Amino acid sequence: MASFAERLKQGLSRTRESINELFYMGGEVDEEYWERLEDALVMADCGANVAMSVADDLRERSARENLLSANAITKALAERLASFFPEVECDPFRSTPSCVLFVGINGAGKTTTVGKLAARAKGDGKSVVIGGADTFRAAAIEQLEVWAERAGIPMVTRERGADPASVCYDVIETAERQGCDLSLIDTAGRLHTSPELMRELAKVVNVTRKRAQVPVYVVLVVDATTGQNGLAQAKESTWTASL
Repeated sequence: MASFAERLKQGLSRTRESINELFYMGGEVDEEYWERLEDALVMADCGANVAMSVADDLRERSARENLLSANAITKALAERLASFFPEVECDPFRSTPSCVLFVGINGAGKTTTVGKLAARAKGDGKSVVIGGADTFRAAAIEQLEVWAERAGIPMVTRERGADPASVCYDVIETAERQGCDLSLIDTAGRLHTSPELMRELAKVVNVTRKRAQVPVYVVLVVDATTGQNGLAQAKESTWTASL
C-alpha cells in the first residue's frame, strides 16, 4: 500500500501533467496545435467563449510576430490570460488603516486566508487585529484562535451563535482603541444561492461600514478548483457588498 507521501507525490504529478498539457504542449505549431490549445483551455474551465477568444488572438499574434515555436506561444498565452485580470485600484492590505471582511462559500479557505494574511501583515510591521465573526460553524472560532496565537495577534469574537454583526462592531472598536493598521474579519460561509443568508451578509457589511471610520473592503475567497461557478459567486457577493 502506497504511503501518504507517495500518494501525495502521485497526485501532484497528475496536477503537473494537466498544467503541462495546457502550457507546454510543444511540437509543431499547426492547425492541430490551435485546436489542442482551445480544447486544453476549455478543459481547464476557462469557458468556451474565453477559450475561443484566446486561441484566435494568439493565432493572429503568432502570424503577426512570427511566433513559430510552442515555447514562444506559451509566453504569449500567459500574457493573454493575465490580461483578463484587472489591476486593483487599491490594495486594502497595504493602503492602511483599513478593515477587510472575508466572504465566500463553506470550505473555500476564508479562516486560513485570514490567519495567513494576518501573519504576513504583522511581519511587514503592521499592527493587526483579527475578528471571528463566523459564530455558527463548529470550531471556526477555535481554528482562528490557533492562527492568532501562532502570529501573536489579538483576536476579537463572541460566543457561539452570537450575532456576527456585533462581532464586527467589537472588532472596529478594538482596532480604534489599540490604533491598529489592519482589521481582518472572518465571516461564516454562505452559499450565494441562499437569498436569506446573503441578506444577512449584507447586514454584516453595512453595520461594519457604518461603525468604521476607515475604509471597509469585502474580499471574496474562492477555491482555485471552483471554475466558472466562481464568477457567479463574485457577482452575488459584489451585489451584496454594495447594498
